Amino acid sequence: MALCLWWPGFELELERVRTPQLVDQPLALPTPGDRRRIEMGCALAASSGVEPGMIVSQAVALCPALVLCEPDPDFHDAARDRIMGILRLWSPVVEGSSDRGRLFVGVDGLERLYGPPARQIAGLRARLETLSPWLASSVRVGYAPGKFAAWVAARSAEPARAAGSASSARPAATVCVAPADLAAFLASQPIEVLPVSPRMVKRLRRLGVGRLGRLVRMPEQALVSQFGADGRRALAWARGERIDRVLPEAPARPIRVALDFPSPIGQLELLHAALDRLIHRALEHPRRRGKSVRGLRVSASLEDGGSWSIRAIAREPTSEPERLGAFLRSRIALDRPRRAVETLRLELFRFGPASAQAGLFDPREGAPHVLGSLETRNGELLPPFRRAARLLRLRLGGAALYRVLELEPESRLPERRHALMELA
Repeated sequence: MALCLWWPGFELELERVRTPQLVDQPLALPTPGDRRRIEMGCALAASSGVEPGMIVSQAVALCPALVLCEPDPDFHDAARDRIMGILRLWSPVVEGSSDRGRLFVGVDGLERLYGPPARQIAGLRARLETLSPWLASSVRVGYAPGKFAAWVAARSAEPARAAGSASSARPAATVCVAPADLAAFLASQPIEVLPVSPRMVKRLRRLGVGRLGRLVRMPEQALVSQFGADGRRALAWARGERIDRVLPEAPARPIRVALDFPSPIGQLELLHAALDRLIHRALEHPRRRGKSVRGLRVSASLEDGGSWSIRAIAREPTSEPERLGAFLRSRIALDRPRRAVETLRLELFRFGPASAQAGLFDPREGAPHVLGSLETRNGELLPPFRRAARLLRLRLGGAALYRVLELEPESRLPERRHALMELA
């Protein structure tokens, strides 16, 4: 069994809590990488026609009173981390998701501690209220077998409107689904709840499939022929046969370093220099020694309020500061801070195995040199060359590097003297 807690429009509702003047205003949040478009809008904005992905100028034309909130990912992530800390004190099995406002809790075995599901949820809401009354009053809770069914239950848990009450004071609803009722509950849900691509949902709509109950009646062979493995997975979700367990996430122990500037900086060159300094400081941390780095997050506090952040996962773990700096600079070029930076922070949150970073040529005694062979004494390529050749082959879709193989050097025909063989 799983418990799903969902706060619709989590980031925008946090802005309302932080700034009470925005309580009755239509709000929208721009996309971090492309501030010309809307990432999400509140219910008031949606009632005026504002939709995610819409151009900001078009959204303002539809809703002149629309307020664009300044992206503040540090504030939003800190709020989610505090909520997860409260949940971990209640259950050891807590899992986040790509949506900040959607969290999952494993509840197997908690009946002996907290009683039946209704009492469990009431006690959990009481814990959330100690952190913020808004968290307890606005959360939608789904209780069902597996993460998918729990999310669908939370999605269908519409708040019950109290007569004459404001929208912020509406009590949140709870939907509990027993294992025996799972198939009947899922049959009435729209096809959009499936965790599949929007293109597949659109194709199912064209086939006349609007509810999961209609999908269940379709032959599995037909779904597989049309959608491949996604069709089989969708059918298993719709039937309630696929139960995804909640996987516990250990509290992260990232390495964090920060640099405060006497005066805000806006030049990209100065930002790059500060980032290089932070990379060297983070790599010298005792907890990093013996490990390479793969996951990095750069964030900044901006002048006049707000924050900025980018999160990047390197394709190959490394501990070379030059490679990490070049990787982060390429990401910053795609999404740079919009205002001057007051504080720059670097976080290393995902690590890999120890990396010697030996370069292209083996420095050991007796190893081949630059102008010599690219092979070891066993006739195999050095690991750096083999890795570079594999990456080029994957990127180009075919052979990219070749070696010259000597066949008949004394032959009169040039074609017989040498041959090109793929560099494996």
